[in-house]
Amino acid sequence: MRLSHNLASLNIYYAYTKNLSNQSGALNRLTSGKKINSAKDDPNNFAKSEKINMQIRGLQAGTRNSQDGISMLQTAEGGLNNISDDIQRMRQLVVSSGGPSLTDEDKKNIQLEIDQIKQNINSTANNTEFNGVKLLNASPSSVGITYDNKNPSSTITAAVGAESGDNVVIPKFNVTTAIQDSTGYTLDSLDVTKNSVDANLSLVDAAMDNVVHARSVYGGIENRFSDSFNNTNEIADKIQDADSSVSDADIANEIMEYSKSGILVDAGIAMMVQTNKFPQDILNILSRVR
Repeated sequence: MRLSHNLASLNIYYAYTKNLSNQSGALNRLTSGKKINSAKDDPNNFAKSEKINMQIRGLQAGTRNSQDGISMLQTAEGGLNNISDDIQRMRQLVVSSGGPSLTDEDKKNIQLEIDQIKQNINSTANNTEFNGVKLLNASPSSVGITYDNKNPSSTITAAVGAESGDNVVIPKFNVTTAIQDSTGYTLDSLDVTKNSVDANLSLVDAAMDNVVHARSVYGGIENRFSDSFNNTNEIADKIQDADSSVSDADIANEIMEYSKSGILVDAGIAMMVQTNKFPQDILNILSRVR
């Protein structure tokens, strides 16, 4: 003998599982802070959010590159500042060597200090680096060709944005004493015991011109890095706001959904307890029938 299926209990159970699923989803969104935690939640907005996040991460990487670029150029600026001071001192010594009362021995002593300054310039140019990258001792691309500081062939490209082409090119300069002036002479050839004061001053001024040019270029690029850093940060913030509207959960709404689903789940459990007693109640009634 078959009485019937307990349809009331089954219907309550189906509603119970649905409410339990809703409560679990609300809890997941509350704990993650996201209303889209997988593609099945909202395929269209999930794809949109992933594209936005990819752009945000690219922009964040670009801002870090801009910061590194600023730090690199500040390091180079420190080295150039020291070299500039050395050249200023060298120029002072060259002018002093033209004094009417100086003997040959005096000039030799002046040259000894100049030679030490040359070594210091080369040491600074060769050892000024940022994370192993050197900017002040670039070498010519081919043997026998003088490196041109006005049109440098050695450069570094830094990506400062999320898109292709968002780059800043950093030239490498050569400010060692081996760099030639417009006449083909180098600062290494400066000698107050042999050359005239005018010839030596020409070498010093050419060297200072190279240093000033490098400092001017790096100063302009540093400003560009700073602007790029600020602009990229602002763009990233705006895009994050857009992504927030797409993927972030409404906490107040999710708390309400979680609480509502919890009440319905508890009510479903209580009602299933009651409906599961129906078959037993019917059997009790039938047991009294004679």
